[in-house]
Amino acid sequence: MAGKSTYITLGLGALVIAGTCLLPINPADVRENTLRKLGRDTIQTLVGDRKTPELPIRLKVTADAADSAVLRTLMEAPTMKIDGGEMPKWLPAFKITEAPDAPELTLSAQVSGDTLSVSGSLGKAESSESGRLGDWMALFPPLIAILFAIALRRVVLALFSAVFVGSVVLQGGNPFMALWLEIKSLGLAAVGFLGVETGAHEGYLGRVLADTWNLQILGFTFALVGLVAVVSRIGGTAGLVRALSRYAKGPRSAQAVTSAMGTAIFFDDYANTVVVGTTARSLTDRFRISREKLAYIVDSTSAPVAGVAIISTWIGYEVGLFDSLLGTLSGLVGLPTNGYELFFTILPLRFYCLFALALVFLTAFTGRDFGPMYRAERRARSGGGLIDPGERAEDAKGLEGAALEAPGVNPNAWHAIIPIGSVLAAIFGWIWYAGSASMERFSPFSFGDWKQVFMVAGDDIGTILFGSSIVGTAVVMLLALGRGLLTGREAFGAYFTGIKTLSEAAAVLVLAWAIKSVCDDLGTGQAIVALVGDSISPVLLPLAVFILSGIIAFSTGSSWATMALVLPIAAPLAADLSGETLIVLACLGAVLDGAIWGDHCSPISDTTVLSSTATGCPHLAHVRTQLPYATLAMVAAGSVGYLGVTAGLNTGLAYLFGILLMVAALYVFGRRTDSTDVVS
Repeated sequence: MAGKSTYITLGLGALVIAGTCLLPINPADVRENTLRKLGRDTIQTLVGDRKTPELPIRLKVTADAADSAVLRTLMEAPTMKIDGGEMPKWLPAFKITEAPDAPELTLSAQVSGDTLSVSGSLGKAESSESGRLGDWMALFPPLIAILFAIALRRVVLALFSAVFVGSVVLQGGNPFMALWLEIKSLGLAAVGFLGVETGAHEGYLGRVLADTWNLQILGFTFALVGLVAVVSRIGGTAGLVRALSRYAKGPRSAQAVTSAMGTAIFFDDYANTVVVGTTARSLTDRFRISREKLAYIVDSTSAPVAGVAIISTWIGYEVGLFDSLLGTLSGLVGLPTNGYELFFTILPLRFYCLFALALVFLTAFTGRDFGPMYRAERRARSGGGLIDPGERAEDAKGLEGAALEAPGVNPNAWHAIIPIGSVLAAIFGWIWYAGSASMERFSPFSFGDWKQVFMVAGDDIGTILFGSSIVGTAVVMLLALGRGLLTGREAFGAYFTGIKTLSEAAAVLVLAWAIKSVCDDLGTGQAIVALVGDSISPVLLPLAVFILSGIIAFSTGSSWATMALVLPIAAPLAADLSGETLIVLACLGAVLDGAIWGDHCSPISDTTVLSSTATGCPHLAHVRTQLPYATLAMVAAGSVGYLGVTAGLNTGLAYLFGILLMVAALYVFGRRTDSTDVVS
């Protein structure tokens, strides 16, 4: 049956992909969108970092009438106030003048085949940009990636197929040339690892792997995952759980403590799920809390907290995706110059993650539940069983030995606090050292000073993250070996076992970088912008992106794959349709949070399955009882967050209204599961 549904999905998907040739993509709109992007990039390069409120220039444009008009309108972009004056939202302001002593800005545009080129000069500075005029074939890579991911449940194969198909299109339909270029680029990258100088990489995978920044982000993520594995084996994560469990006095406080456990283990979602799920069972069982509720708490605190934590196994992945997008978004004023700073910038716009975490604590403190969760909680409280007698619980025995402390090691919270704290200290200490060196005076209490520090240190952030993870690795190894908690073989075995678990995720990240480059070269973003046109208001775009990301994540069961698929499309779409920095940032946050929301609802998600297994909860019971809660958090995030804030609502008020909405839902639709219990 599963095979039949796969073939049906592939068949329908093939029809959809074939039908893209009938889509109403206006070539004139594509040309205009591409021209605007290339023109902005060219001018931005010529102007550099000048921040003058008004820059007088003589403008000379060499192009046909239509292209010339588009390039001239770039000088009339909507303005924003800055430094006492006004400037376009994506570059320093211009004052067109005929004064002979004013510098001359020259721009020219020409088309050769399916490629549009823009070149310009300003004084001695020269710049040129070129890009393919996107057509219906530019939609092939994302469509194929989504189709294969949904039908085959093999994300790596789906992304690789998308990269290869995009490369074939760019090589004029020659698959052998596309394959040869990829093999050649991988060979050049391998030679480059040996310190041998190589030429330009024409293939995508080799180009990604030869990039120093990409390697640093991969190294940081691998090192942190290995560190987390050793921390678990020396009893650090279990120690955090044990330290918090002493505060549980009743069912509601036990839920609050379990939620705090999930929040405290912020550095990895898998470690969070397995450790909290297996360790907290004895605590929640003692107070007759259903396994469905425990699975919900575990699942809804793992990915949301890891996704927004400033140091986690997720941050390397998210920073890597963001950094690859900055070239596309470089024209927007106020946008950070590196992926790490961009991560911090969009944190206030991570509405679903923060509302999902808030809802977990709200259900604990109010003692109210609704829907299937209420029935499960009443069953457990009334002595009807922690799980439904008619359903089979998942087996978590295999997880307990693999993820918890080694035999003979006592849980100790300091075994987690010291290594993770050393990584945090190294990151912020290194950023402060690199960023404040050029400042005459630095105040640790000044937000502006810290922002300046992060901006200056941004160029070295890859080195900082990777170096800090090595510091943490050294600390955890010294702790494990120095205190005799593990032998050398056990410590390094745990470390590399942890790294091995990330192999598929690393492949997804590499392919995500590659598919982003493919889409850029094909002009996918401009083709989608031309297709969408004025059919959707920019204000509605973050909400639409949020829902789309959720649907894809639900279908594929992978939040990381969804981020890799949607970000390269959503970012240029938001930039071209709106030009508003807030809307673009909201779209980036919406992709990440929509992916996590869909992942929470999906029965085929790895974290959903792992949560069921770690807590000993019947899998479908977990999916059925969590779905209404994930939907409530999604409604709050979508309505007051991704729609409200982009429409003008203050971010602080959005969070207030969102929490009030969820509280109201608990009191209108929910009921107390234990009227005698109070939080202790």
